[in-house]
Amino acid sequence: METILEKLADFAQQLKFEDLPRNVVRKANDCLLDFAGCYYAAVGRDDMPKVIRGIAAINPAPESRIWGTDLKCGIAEAALAMGTAGYYLEYDDGISVSGHWGSASIPATFLSVAQSGGDGKDLITAIVTAYEVGCRISRMFSPRLLKKHIHFPCTMGAFGAAAGYAKGAGLSARQLAGALSLAGLFPVGTYSTATGGASGKSLYSGWPNYLGVNVVRLSGLGLMGDVDVMEAPDGFANAVGLAPMTEAYLNEAGSGLGEDYRFMQVYFKPYPCCRWLHAPVYAILRLMREHGITRDMIEKIEIGGPEFAMMYDTRSGYESKVTCQYSIPYSVGAAAFFGKLGLEEFEDSARSSPELRDFIDRIHMHIDEELQEKFPAVFGVRLRLVLTDDREFTLLQGTPWGPDAPASQDELLEKFRMLTDGVLTPGQQDAWERLYRDGFESEGAFDKLLQLTGA
Repeated sequence: METILEKLADFAQQLKFEDLPRNVVRKANDCLLDFAGCYYAAVGRDDMPKVIRGIAAINPAPESRIWGTDLKCGIAEAALAMGTAGYYLEYDDGISVSGHWGSASIPATFLSVAQSGGDGKDLITAIVTAYEVGCRISRMFSPRLLKKHIHFPCTMGAFGAAAGYAKGAGLSARQLAGALSLAGLFPVGTYSTATGGASGKSLYSGWPNYLGVNVVRLSGLGLMGDVDVMEAPDGFANAVGLAPMTEAYLNEAGSGLGEDYRFMQVYFKPYPCCRWLHAPVYAILRLMREHGITRDMIEKIEIGGPEFAMMYDTRSGYESKVTCQYSIPYSVGAAAFFGKLGLEEFEDSARSSPELRDFIDRIHMHIDEELQEKFPAVFGVRLRLVLTDDREFTLLQGTPWGPDAPASQDELLEKFRMLTDGVLTPGQQDAWERLYRDGFESEGAFDKLLQLTGA
């Protein structure tokens, strides 16, 4: 009987660009542009140049060039560096209760297509493969991993990277199935790395790329894993404390392949912080904008959400940018205090503000039983805003720029230009925009991408 990994591997191997609906192709273009913006904005910030140089030095082979640098290294190390940088700003895409597939798989996927001499159609097809296979495997576990406070994007990311890399390299279904089974042989990512403000948090997406490349290479050497690792009683589910694996999860992972693209559930981030924070940030900014409210008018902000959201009720450690990017009180407080929430609001000058610290004391969080019952199928918050003149406003808010309220091409381009201002030249920005609007799958587009990225 065909296992779920074999079924997904068969789907991936057989998928052709011509099979992809137009909206799926368009979404893949969105994902590539958004990753590029997130990556380029991070590559020169803080310690990232040192990190990238250090990773490249691990294996200074002339296989691949790291985007936007003169550094050449092994393809696995290049993917590691680019994935780490792509996740650094907390601005990258994802699929709810699934993973951050852009930063976790696009570097490995892109470099694979470049190495194999593919074109834009190959790239788009490989990106869709990475997201689709990764998402379907992840969702067999991620809702339950949430309850254990395990960072499922990191834990599951290598499955997507392996699928994308293998597709880009044109490997057989058997090799891909073997690689996917090997992708289960990696450490579990803990949420404490992020909520505790650890500098290694960006490896959440770096490691999946590195592992994805290497498990595919190892499968090519004949080192195959057990392709029934998802079904086996002592397999992956048992290893992460989620046994037994049920038929319902397996059936859901394999249903609708090639018809119901989970890829279309991709969200993008309007704010550079954890996705679970976007609903309350959007809610406070929306209420303030719609009712002409300034920060001085705010007496109290009450945020109700599912129990899981309480993990982000972080009241200290604001010396760390990472901690603030995973803190609802800080992010909502900064948004209300400054009237916006971008990269500047997470810099030291903002985080160290005594006035902001005092303002955050006005924010209170609690479990909302109605929202708890709907989680994780639906995530939202109920934000109650109390003003100094005793007026009150309440808003039930879901996450913005998701599948139900997708970002437009113009909005994504605006984000890209904002992130790459001062990093790319105006000419380079224009070139990216032309390729994006025409489609990265268009004739000659991939060669132009290679020139733009230096890959």
